[in-house]
Amino acid sequence: MNELAIDTAGAMALERIPESCGDVTVGCTDVAGIVEAVIKSSAALRAEHEALRETVTALEADQAKVAEASDEARLLSERAIERLGEGTALIHGSLLQINELLELVAALSQHVTGFAAAMEQVRRSSKDIEQIAETTNILALNATIEAMRAGDAGRTFAVVAGEVKSLANDTRKATEEITATIDALGGEAARVIERIEAGSKASNEAKASVAQIERTIVNVGQLVEEVDKQNDQIARSTTTISDHVVRVQDVLDSFDLAARDNEGKLEVAYKRMEELELTASDMFDKLVKAGLSPQDSLMVEKAREFASRLVECAEQALERGTLTMEQLFDQDYRPVAGTNPQLYRTSLSDWADSNWRPINDAVVAEGGAIIMCSQADMNGFLPTHASQHSRQPIGELAHDTKYCRNGRIILEGVDLVAKSTSDPYTMAVYRQEGDGKNYIVVRNVYIPVVINGRRWGDFELAYSFG
Repeated sequence: MNELAIDTAGAMALERIPESCGDVTVGCTDVAGIVEAVIKSSAALRAEHEALRETVTALEADQAKVAEASDEARLLSERAIERLGEGTALIHGSLLQINELLELVAALSQHVTGFAAAMEQVRRSSKDIEQIAETTNILALNATIEAMRAGDAGRTFAVVAGEVKSLANDTRKATEEITATIDALGGEAARVIERIEAGSKASNEAKASVAQIERTIVNVGQLVEEVDKQNDQIARSTTTISDHVVRVQDVLDSFDLAARDNEGKLEVAYKRMEELELTASDMFDKLVKAGLSPQDSLMVEKAREFASRLVECAEQALERGTLTMEQLFDQDYRPVAGTNPQLYRTSLSDWADSNWRPINDAVVAEGGAIIMCSQADMNGFLPTHASQHSRQPIGELAHDTKYCRNGRIILEGVDLVAKSTSDPYTMAVYRQEGDGKNYIVVRNVYIPVVINGRRWGDFELAYSFG
């Protein structure tokens, strides 16, 4: 009789099948998560790309405005140069006339000075005449006296002497009038000379100002010409920038086409990965139900025990009247204002926080492979959660996603599969969302929660052997 040889290596290989299948399921889920993250990243990148395109479009519009303004500036500078040339010619003509007037003022000053000297000469001559008239008057008086001494012989001479005296008096009066007139003219001449001297001084200052104006006009002309050159350079640079903007726009268009094509391919890949993920979860479920994975079967037993505690707690509350079936199966999900992710409340929420949350905390406290546990109704509503994930929202998305899960409605993928079956449990591998950006791949046991003969939802136990 031949002994039957036992292939121990094959037996060990069979034992590794569930572990390998679990690893494959975890890997599929992880890859699906990566692809999903890439899709989200690509969508975000494309959103930034759209914003960049809008910016480039705005830049192009601004560039057109700059080009238009540059052309207008060039036209204005050309007109300014033309008008400045005309104005410069007029100003130069005016300055020449001003210079001529200033020279005339200087010449007038000289003439008035000469006039003053002539007036002084007239005054001296008038004094001389007055002295001569005084002398003549004395001589006439002496002649009159001598004529009177001569008697009849001197009468004719006396008449002549009287006439000479009268002439002397007239001359004296005339010289007095001339002197008064000359004095008046002298005063007026002095004031005129003073004003002309002031005007002459001002004219010298005016000449300096005129020279400064001429230099300023020359500098302004040079500046306008320089601005015209700069405008020309700006126009050339604007054309160059416009060409670059067009090239950037072309590159962005090409990038957009490539990004959309890649997103389409990623969407297809993600859908296939989701299908593969569900298939792998289904294989994992069948292997565990076939008893081929003892360590997972142990977690199933734990999950059943924890679910029975929830059911017992609810049925006792129903029996005592501290909970009603209407509260238990309330599906009037009232949104909690100002929450993101959106949270909801029902008439079950307060009772669940007080009675089911302590059970959740006790399950999580066991530690080991256990990561998290929760209960969700048939619509995916979580009336409560473990305390560490039932915090008050603070308005920060990452924090509220990770720590404010009581009141969420989560129903997707393997959740729908578990709620569509009447099996005593359902195995799955899924991505626990974490803070919304990072996730954890966990194994999950769904245990149907049936209270007083009516299925309320499922108890979920998430764990990991990694």
